[in-house]
Amino acid sequence: MKIEGLVREVLVRSLKDYMMPFPTSKKVCTEWATDIPRGGGTVIYTGCMYQLTPLTDLYANALPLLSKVEGAEKLYPLAMAITPSRVHRERAKRILQNVAAALKRSGVQFNYLYEDEPYSGTVLLELGFVEEFAEYAKRVMQHFNRLGVKKLITVDPHSHYAFSRYREFTNFDLEVVSYLQLIRDLGTKVEGEYVVHDSCLYSRFLGLRETYRSLIKAAGASLKDDQLVTGPATSMCCGAPIGPLRKRESEAIASYRAAQLSSLGDKLVVVCPLCYLALSPHFKGKVMDLAELMSFR
Repeated sequence: MKIEGLVREVLVRSLKDYMMPFPTSKKVCTEWATDIPRGGGTVIYTGCMYQLTPLTDLYANALPLLSKVEGAEKLYPLAMAITPSRVHRERAKRILQNVAAALKRSGVQFNYLYEDEPYSGTVLLELGFVEEFAEYAKRVMQHFNRLGVKKLITVDPHSHYAFSRYREFTNFDLEVVSYLQLIRDLGTKVEGEYVVHDSCLYSRFLGLRETYRSLIKAAGASLKDDQLVTGPATSMCCGAPIGPLRKRESEAIASYRAAQLSSLGDKLVVVCPLCYLALSPHFKGKVMDLAELMSFR
C-alpha cells in the first residue's frame, strides 16, 4: 500500500474507533487536568495536541516502512501501548496547567471534557483528506451537542484553525476563542531578547500574530526581528505539517527555518506544539513554548 493510502486508512480508522488520530490511552491526554470541573458549556480544548505531538516523529518514521508490509493496517491497535516519554508528558502537563492557571487568573471560568474530548481532525485537513475531514467534522459537532458544549477555548493553532473551517461542512455554531485572546498577561517578568517563530495559522489565517507578540513585550522582553526572516509576509513554515507524508522534505524545511531563526538569537519562542517538535532539534539555542514563559501558579 502506498504511504498516502496507509496514512489515510490509519487516520480514518482511528478517528472512527477512538476519535483520536491514532490509538491512544486517554490518560495521556487528560493527566494534566486535576482540578478542572467536568462538563460542557465553556470548555478548555486541548485536542491532545501538546500531549501527543511528541509521537508524530515516531509515526512519520514508521509509516514509510509499514507501507511496504502487506496488511500493515491491521497492526494499528498495537499503537495503544505507545506513549510519549515521561519528559515529554511532564512538559505537556506544565504547559497546559500554565494555560489553565493563566485563564483562571484572568477571571475565565471553564470546564474540561476529560476523556470525552475528541480530536479536531486537523491532520485530515492539512494532508488534503478533505472529504474525510468533512465527515469527521459532522461527527465531532454531534458529539459536542450531546455534551452540551457551547464555547471552545483552544490552546493550539491547528485545532483552532480546524474549527474555523467546520462551518464549511457542518452546522457548527460553537464560539471558538484562543486562550491567547483571553489572558491578560504572562503573569511574570520576562527579561532579555527573544526570537519568535510565528505559527503560520495564527499569523496568516487567524489574525493572532500581534496578540501573543504583545503579551511577550508587555512582560518586559524585547523581540529580535528581521523582516526577511520573521516578517508577517515572509516568515516560513516550520515544515511539521507535511511530516506524516513527506518526512525528508519536512526535515529539510525545519533545518532551514531553524538556521534562519538561529541567525537572529539563541532564545526562541514558539506558540505551537508542532513548531516546537520541528524546530527544537535544529535551533542553536533554547526553544520554549509561550506557555513555558508564563508563571501563574
